[in-house]
Amino acid sequence: MLVLRANESGGNRQTEEALWGCSRGSRAPRARGARTTNAELRTPLHRSDSIVFKTTSAGVGAQVLAAPAFVVVGPRVSFTPIDVFDLNLKAARGWFFGNGLGLMPFDTLAGTLSQTRADRADDGFASQVWLLGAEPALKAKVGKVVIFDAWTIDYLDIDRPADVTSTYTYESLRDLVIGFEEVTFEHQAGVLYEALPGGDKPSLRFGPTFRDRWAHVSKDRSTTLGLLVSAKPGVKPAVPTLVGMALWYLVDTDRVGPMPFLAAQVRWEVDVPLKRAAGVGSF
Repeated sequence: MLVLRANESGGNRQTEEALWGCSRGSRAPRARGARTTNAELRTPLHRSDSIVFKTTSAGVGAQVLAAPAFVVVGPRVSFTPIDVFDLNLKAARGWFFGNGLGLMPFDTLAGTLSQTRADRADDGFASQVWLLGAEPALKAKVGKVVIFDAWTIDYLDIDRPADVTSTYTYESLRDLVIGFEEVTFEHQAGVLYEALPGGDKPSLRFGPTFRDRWAHVSKDRSTTLGLLVSAKPGVKPAVPTLVGMALWYLVDTDRVGPMPFLAAQVRWEVDVPLKRAAGVGSF
């Protein structure tokens, strides 16, 4: 995922993020290779020497999410009124490809393992979706301990092709069986130890994390518990932040057992102050 964010004088942030995930017999290797690109103009809000008003901001921009199964494009708004709370709002239009990697008809919640879906690849269908979403998050740091609690709430309205009569559809990004008109939830929380501080030095954080995903209409649910590691080995903009997770399924229709879901993310962020960008004619 590629990101842009304003600094104190106002500016742009570009973020690029690439995500890979896999697990033996997993439900969701299909979203591997997903790439998110954000371009955003941000401006500071009220700031002071107070510990909770140092990095407040508001921003507006656009997001593109692309994977072998789909492309999703739309505007987004970010709001950080206080340093311990973020809120992102988004609206988007998406296109699913009929290649057996994205949408697939389902009448029950079972049968979503990767090999089972591969055997049914010809059942996959192309479609379009309207999406509205909110992403609130709380975070705090006490000494070398970082605590976060993040939510993603999405409303999806998927066009149903005339020849698809199933009650539900499998959707690979959320790795859930969902209704064609659905509200999905994702809740992830964690407690990380900061071994290296970041800033003008390399960073390293690691600790336990919990992730819960569910769909309101279909009632499908997937709950995991595991380890999250985040590291940035250098301080230059060209050095990405590396994130890895190993998650074990606690609740899932098809996957509860000893094999974890493994995911890796590579993220680059570039901040461009508006005054500097104007000087070089970029913005």
